[in-house]
Amino acid sequence: MIIIRRARQEDCQFIPSVHAAAVSGISTALYTPEEIQAWAVPKKPESYEESIRSKEFFVAEEDSVIVGFAVLNQESAEVEAVYVSPGAGRRGIGLAVLGKLEERAGALGLALLRLNASLNAVPFYERAGYVAQEESKYRLSNGVEIACVPMVKAMARVADAC
Repeated sequence: MIIIRRARQEDCQFIPSVHAAAVSGISTALYTPEEIQAWAVPKKPESYEESIRSKEFFVAEEDSVIVGFAVLNQESAEVEAVYVSPGAGRRGIGLAVLGKLEERAGALGLALLRLNASLNAVPFYERAGYVAQEESKYRLSNGVEIACVPMVKAMARVADAC
């Protein structure tokens, strides 16, 4: 059974491997091996620790193993990450953690969410209701630029839903 919960500091030792595995599993038809290699380098644990403290950070756990995670920067209304281990893919885990971020965004009163989707993730986000903008470039923390697609989604307001 999949459990979606808030990330804890002790999760920082497992989150980097989920990130690296998810990126390494991307088709090289969309990105060069060099781009994937640069992107697959996980952030330092301290970076994840800070994100857990300051952002809406959730993990998906199956049998006490972290198999996915998602991060919302509530100040910029940006979905910064949604990653799922390849072995746990295609089972709705990505949609579940994204849904948790959207639930939190609604509770925080955010009207619009933004994100930069990797080329392989565009169909996933479209299924979740995000609308693609023009293709762009995203600069990784190590300076490498990769193609991405900025996307947006208007959040349903609680008053509108009633």
